Amino acid sequence: MLGSGFIPESAVLPRRVCVRPDPFLQALPANSEVPDAVRKFHSETAEFTGLCSIQRGTGWLTSLSLWLGGFPPAADTQTVRIRTKLNGQEWEWLRDFGGHETLSHLVYDADRRCVKERIGGLTIWMRPQVRGQKLHLNILRLTLLGVPCPNFLLPRSATVEWQDDQGRFRFDVSAEMPMLGQLIRYRGWLMPVHVNRNNA
Repeated sequence: MLGSGFIPESAVLPRRVCVRPDPFLQALPANSEVPDAVRKFHSETAEFTGLCSIQRGTGWLTSLSLWLGGFPPAADTQTVRIRTKLNGQEWEWLRDFGGHETLSHLVYDADRRCVKERIGGLTIWMRPQVRGQKLHLNILRLTLLGVPCPNFLLPRSATVEWQDDQGRFRFDVSAEMPMLGQLIRYRGWLMPVHVNRNNA
């Protein structure tokens, strides 16, 4: 069960919008109706904080895959902090799950018209879609240490992002693999608390 949490308005600094949106918005059709909290999360170099729960699959192959991706340990309720930064043509996301840090490098793959994310030894290609006021992510391709994953083993994702009734950015990130079952699932909420003005 996730805590509702409370961040006073005085702790939330004014935000600045980047000239270039992140790869998720670049991969969407121009007329996509993206919820405000989701669009702001994907348009700003900032720091966000909140709470989440983390579930991990079992088995040594699952554990190896999660270790290669640098994914966090399981937790019923965990503080989470995400810092987004634009570095040239590449976005960097630093996720901090209660002291466990995971760094992602994201770019827009113009050839495939999708998002390309490098996280640890994994590289993932994803295509976003907006359905029912929610942003859905589908995995198109994956490589492990540069080796392509066969299509019949390609993980399936039910990842969704949306805006809740309190105006917060909500996320439910999950992936499962054929024959292995669930790899990981983490879900929770985020609110902006700091702007990185050096990259805005």
